[in-house]
Formats: sequence, C-alpha cells, structure tokens
Amino acid sequence: MNEKKRSLTKNITFYVVIVVLSFIRALSTYVFIVPNGFAPGGVGGIASILYNAILPFNAELAETWFNPAVTIFVFNAPLLILAFKKVNKHFSTNTTISVLLYSGFMAMFSLIKGFPQFVAENQQSSFMILAALAGGVLAGVSLGFMLLNNTSAGGTDIIAKAVYASKPSINVQWLIFMFDVVVVLLSSILGILAIKPGMSTSEAFVKILSPIFYSVITLLVCSKVAEIIQIGFESSVVFNIVTDKANDIATSIIEIIGRGVTIFSGEGVYTHQEHKILVCVVRKKQMLSLKKLVLSMDPTAFLYITNAREVNGRGFTLPLSKS
Repeated sequence: MNEKKRSLTKNITFYVVIVVLSFIRALSTYVFIVPNGFAPGGVGGIASILYNAILPFNAELAETWFNPAVTIFVFNAPLLILAFKKVNKHFSTNTTISVLLYSGFMAMFSLIKGFPQFVAENQQSSFMILAALAGGVLAGVSLGFMLLNNTSAGGTDIIAKAVYASKPSINVQWLIFMFDVVVVLLSSILGILAIKPGMSTSEAFVKILSPIFYSVITLLVCSKVAEIIQIGFESSVVFNIVTDKANDIATSIIEIIGRGVTIFSGEGVYTHQEHKILVCVVRKKQMLSLKKLVLSMDPTAFLYITNAREVNGRGFTLPLSKS
C-alpha cells in the first residue's frame, strides 16, 4: 500500500511539474517572444514569424487561424505522431501532454482581456534586449527541466530524439542548430515587411537585421540556461600529465588539491622512453592551482587540459571515501 502511495505521489508530482514548466514556456512565448517578433528557432519561432507577418495586414486572421497557440499545436501534431512511431512511449506521451498544455496556456492568455505583454516601443529600445533575455531565460528554464524529466515542449526536440533513435551516429545537435539558424534567418521577413517607402538604406538595414539579432540572443540564452540546468553550474576539466615524477605529483594532488588521480604507463614513440601518465579531473576553479603544482614539481612535465562536459562518481556526485 505504501509503495502504491509513493508511486501515486511521484506521478502526481511529475505532472504538476510538467504543468508548471508548460506554463513557464507559454509565458515566455506569449509575454516576451511573440509580441516583440522574436523567432528563436523551432516550431515556436515559425509560429511567431507567421503571426507577426500577418498581423499588420489582417489582425483577425492573425488572432484566430494564425494565433501561435493554434500554429504551435498544428506544427507539432505530425511530429508527435513521429515520436510515437520512432521514440519511446514514455517520452512521446509526456511530450504530447506538454504540447497540449503549452498551446492551451497560450490560448488562455490570448483570451484573457488585457493580459500583460512586454512590448518594446521600437527595435532600438533597450527594452528589446530585456525582452530577449527574459524570454530566453524562461524558455531555457522550462526546456532544461523538461529534458531532465524525459519530456519536451515539442518541435526540434522530437526530431532530435527520432533521428537519434534511428541513426545514433548522426550529429543531431548540428541538425537542430541548422534548423534553428534557418528559422532565425527567416525572422528577417518581419524586418522586410516593416520597411516603408522613403526609408534610408541604413534604416532598412537595421529593420531587417534587428529581428535576427534579437532572436539569436533569445536562442543563445535559452540554450545556455537549459545546459546549466542539465549539467549544473560547476564545470570541470581533465588534466593529462606525462611525467617521470608521477608518484610525488599524485601524492601532492591528493593532499593539496583534494582530488583523486589515476596513473597509466606509456611509451613515447619518438624517444621510446617509458613515462607515467596522470589523469586527474578537477573543478575549473582548481585548474590554476593544479597547473602550478605540477610545474613546480616537474618543470619538464608535458600536460594538456580538456573540458569535461559531465562528471559523475566519487568526489563529484558521490562522497569521498578511502574504502
């Protein structure tokens, strides 16, 4: 019985989180992104372009058939079908619920008379930057936590999952990046439509490029915030140290830096001499201290440093222990 209660509580908590994250994503889109004509990639970006392109010519059509709440759902529908065919059912079901909530909240906001929107007066206003940053942060928070919970708000995330399921060797991130770049570039259409007769070349140039620049800002902020949420604020680096004083350096690293070390044996192809290779993962804030320590003990040591995208295990995600 207790197990059933725990399972029920877990499921309820999970779907409450999905509702909250979908609400945040819809808030980001409706309040900051769409009213300012941003198109930070994906299905949401296409929906924003269509809405803002039609709005000046036919407001009724834009608010009904081309309302972002409608187009976001319509464009996601075939992708959701693809997800159920190519991706696991858990992800597909969660994403379908998320898309329905996302579109539903967008529709609800548009039906509430006087629902606030953060609209800048013109493209040169500093409020445009604030809108781009705020929209990117909120969208990134939603995206990051959704991906942690094996779900998404649809769009390119579904394409990524489907492509990876069929061909894991393909660099899916590049496909998503290229798709987002195309959508961002298409946002220039909004600038072209805003050009008026008699406008100078410089003014027209600003009109065309401004939507692209602000969309890029929103996209980059969203991606970075989502990445931070998934892998954390703490980033790490890997030290590879080739030295003849391996034991002394390893002992000092453990005692002074407080990190573990792994020792390998290797042979230089050019000299045919055997050397020890130390491998040590540290936080970036410890990088300079470790570098100084190694070079102070062995100035001739050969070392190279690489970024560690994700680190799990003892001393990082598990407590240190000598057992």
